[in-house]
Amino acid sequence: MVGSSKRSHSRYRWSVRLTLVAFIVALIAGWVLWQRVATSSISDMQRRVDDIKPITTGIRMTLIGVIAIGWPTVTRILHTRFNRAPGELAYLESLRWRVVIWLIVIELLLGRHLLGRFLSVMQGDLA
Repeated sequence: MVGSSKRSHSRYRWSVRLTLVAFIVALIAGWVLWQRVATSSISDMQRRVDDIKPITTGIRMTLIGVIAIGWPTVTRILHTRFNRAPGELAYLESLRWRVVIWLIVIELLLGRHLLGRFLSVMQGDLA
């Protein structure tokens, strides 16, 4: 019992630290963006965003590919690290393509703005 209590406390601390780091990074990014908006015009910002869209799309698709390729290795490492049942490893490995497909769907809907295009077409047809 003592080992599991220490392990759960360690996970909790790790989770709190990770959340704190994410919060600090979000604050810094927000502050930088606020400064950029304050010092440049909206059209300049829009042009810069349009310039980096292909790069960010490439980064997102590369990360999805890395997830698809690295999923079995990561699940095996985590499985042995946390001493889980053998059936859980098979279940986690079976989730790989489901996760990858959902990430691609999210990329298409949000990254390519397909949902907004679909709604604008539907609104145009209704009017």
